[in-house]
Amino acid sequence: MDFKTRFKNPWFWVGLLGIILSAMKISPETLTSWEIVKYQFFNLIKNPYMLACVFVSVLGVFIDPTTKGIKDRKNN
Repeated sequence: MDFKTRFKNPWFWVGLLGIILSAMKISPETLTSWEIVKYQFFNLIKNPYMLACVFVSVLGVFIDPTTKGIKDRKNN
């Protein structure tokens, strides 16, 4: 699967959003104010461990598990 195909798939975006929101500790109860979301975002940015976890999780969404390494399979 190439990057263009991933970007067109809405479930790709749902997965990325889920990773980022869970790392920011966002739940439906906290989505009552943009200030809370901004506060949680800056807490995420300040925390190197959580940033690394988000990075590794996003890599997991991007990498094609059917190929060796981090490259995509060539579609013919």
